[in-house]
Amino acid sequence: MEKPIVSTLPARQPKRECIFAIRLTEAERSQIEALAQRLKLPDSFMARHIILEAVQHHSRVISGDAELEG
Repeated sequence: MEKPIVSTLPARQPKRECIFAIRLTEAERSQIEALAQRLKLPDSFMARHIILEAVQHHSRVISGDAELEG
């Protein structure tokens, strides 16, 4: 029996219209680029992913704090 063909195409990303500019040191930029290269991802994808993960984490922490106080 043949194995089914599995698509290796990346998931379609939403169209992004907004630009969020931040300043980084060369060392900070290098760290993001190095990690992105190791994971074979674009550096902008890596930076966006890290920022959005941090937002989700801190949102959960704040929500948890509010539940404890309530």
